[in-house]
Formats: sequence, C-alpha cells, structure tokens
Amino acid sequence: MRCFHYVFILIAYNLEIASSHYQLKYYEILRPSDIGHKITKRGIHHSSHQFNVAKEVSFKALGRHFRLMLNPAKGLLSSKFKAFTVDKNGRKRSMWVDRDNFLEGRVFGEVGTQVSAHIDDGILTAAIRTSEDTYIVEPSWRHVSYKDNSSMIVYRGSDVKYSWETMETGKKLTKFCTYMKEEGNVSTIEDDIETLPEDPKNRSKRQAIDPYNWEPIQTRCSLLLVADFRFYENMGGSNLKGTINFLISLIDRVNKIFLETEWKDSEKMSGFSGMGFVIQEVMVHTEPTPVSRGETHYNMAGASWNVRDLLEVFSRNLNHRWFCLAHLFTDQKFDGGILGLAYVGSPRRNSVGGICSPGYVKNGYTLYLNSGLSTSRNHYGQRVITREADLVTAHGE
Repeated sequence: MRCFHYVFILIAYNLEIASSHYQLKYYEILRPSDIGHKITKRGIHHSSHQFNVAKEVSFKALGRHFRLMLNPAKGLLSSKFKAFTVDKNGRKRSMWVDRDNFLEGRVFGEVGTQVSAHIDDGILTAAIRTSEDTYIVEPSWRHVSYKDNSSMIVYRGSDVKYSWETMETGKKLTKFCTYMKEEGNVSTIEDDIETLPEDPKNRSKRQAIDPYNWEPIQTRCSLLLVADFRFYENMGGSNLKGTINFLISLIDRVNKIFLETEWKDSEKMSGFSGMGFVIQEVMVHTEPTPVSRGETHYNMAGASWNVRDLLEVFSRNLNHRWFCLAHLFTDQKFDGGILGLAYVGSPRRNSVGGICSPGYVKNGYTLYLNSGLSTSRNHYGQRVITREADLVTAHGE
C-alpha cells in the first residue's frame, strides 16, 4: 500500500489573452498592477490562531469573478519545520520561511469550494476548486514568454493538456508514474497505469492480497522535500525563496487531495480517510555535488540518469530514516515518458518499501525505501504545468 503535490483585491483590467501554449487550450494573463489589497480582519493581539487574520482576494478572469476568503494555512508545516540550502561542498544554510504567506479558504458565496494559495511580492499562486472546475493561478515565467516576468497565468484544470496524452490524438500513454519493489535484493519496476482523478474520493490500495481491517493510528506523514540543482535552476528560477515556496505550495495542494481520499482494498470494503502530510524539512541544492571517479550522487552534474538508478542513489541518504517519506524534485527528461517513481510497500510482514520503511542493504549500500521522485520535465522535454506537477506528485507519494 502506498499512502501518501492583507486582504487582496485583484481586479483584472485589460486582461491579455493567449491560447497557444503546448499544455493549455486557453489561459489569461494577470499582472501585479491588477492587484490591490487590504486586511478584512486582524486580531488586537498577535496570535498564531488561524482566524486571527482574514484576507480577501478578488479578481476577474475566465469569464467570472473570483472572491476568495482566506486565512493562514495551519497544520501543513511541522512545529519543527526547517528549510536549508546546500552548496557544492555540502554546507547547509538555514532559510527563514514566512508561514503566513501560505493561505487556505473558500470562494465567497459558493458551497463546497476549496482554495489553496500563496502570495509573495504581489504574485499569487493558487488552486481554486469549485463545483464546475479547478482554476489555477501561477507565475507566467515558467511557461510562457512574456515581457513581464512578474505576471501570472490563470487557467482551468479542464483546459490542461496532460503529458500522458499525445498531442496528436489525445490517446493516453501507457504510463506516467511507476513504482519499484525490492524482493530478495532484486529491484522490480512496474508500470502504474491508473490515472489519478482530478478530485479523487476513493482509491484502492495497490498491494492488497487478502481482505483485512486496519485503522490508522497516525494520520500525518512527515516529509523531507529535496530539490536538486536542476530543479532549483529551472523550476525555481535560481531563486531560493521561490523554490522553497513552490515546493511547500505544491505539497499543500497535494495534501488536500489526500485528506479527501478514501483508501480501501476494494469497492466492496469500507476504507479509511483523513490521511495527509506535514512538511518537516525542505532542502535545496544550489550547486551540483562533486563526486570522485566511480562514485555517484543524485545531485551530481553531467549524469544522464535512468530513473530507477536515480531513485536508488537518492535512497542511500542516511537522513531519510528520520522521516516518513523523502521526495526528490528534479528537472530532467526520463525515458518512457516517466514523470514519477517511488518504492511501494507490501502487506507481507517484514517487507520493505513505502512509508516509514526501515533500512535495506543492497550491493553494499543501505537503502531507505521510503523514497520517491518526480520530474518537472515531460517526455517532450518540456516543463510541466503546475496542475500536472500536482497530480504527478500526488501519484508518486
């Protein structure tokens, strides 16, 4: 089983429209100059309580008016949360993260809506789920050529052309995520051909053999998020704060998918839900890690990785044992169109792999198989859209 992505008023004047992006059927441009902001509620005294500060974000796009009622997100970052940068010599430097910039809430006047958002330096990143669609707002520089790198794009989830669909026919690829099992010191890699739905409500446990009843005692899985230098330079734009904020925001959106998912052995059996993540540490490599002849490191330069080998090398990190799951984010194209890979557990007693897995010795190395990875580069060598990155990460946890 694998268990486990000031009150602002944005008024969009003179929206610029485009529809030629390779992964989007349609999108619109928002600029920082479209944004005004104020705080609707502030407590008399400073407090970490979620509702001590209330913010409103409003903008017009895609033929409708969005009015978002937001509060600081709680429960996403561990009380012991730390963020670090790592240079080529392995020296770590602590980075401060403003927790209050990560927001959650709802769309005003609409029942059953859900919003995850991040606002920094006037730039909004958000996932807005309504009964009709999921709407995404993200920085434009990652995906479109535009004169203003501080602009944003806004699009519908239904307008995304996913990498596992061919551009010519819309026919689905046979796989986009895979998983590995370790059996008797031998790795086997298997295709994962189930497509994660946009808003999953239930999901079967892949490795179940016999029906059994199980009630979770711990409902939160602590995460170590690692960005290699490729991800930092490309998806992060060589910006430390931007890279860290991107990873936290992604897991915030993925977490909401998992919290609403019911995990079960089969459709005929009752399952369990409310399983989610808490981010304990984020580590960003700003430079390649030098290696001696004959040695390998998941963050080394010049390597053309097989995805299975990269995951195995990443899983050698002794630090992984202190976390429930460790996830590597990279930016490189893998053969076969694979966007994500993870070790998977088994219901068999004393098996290894998956969350909270113990160390496992293979070829003289101790592997920690509570590991996974995902790439932001698809089989066409193109950068994936944020909505796709969310689903791939959710699938690989």
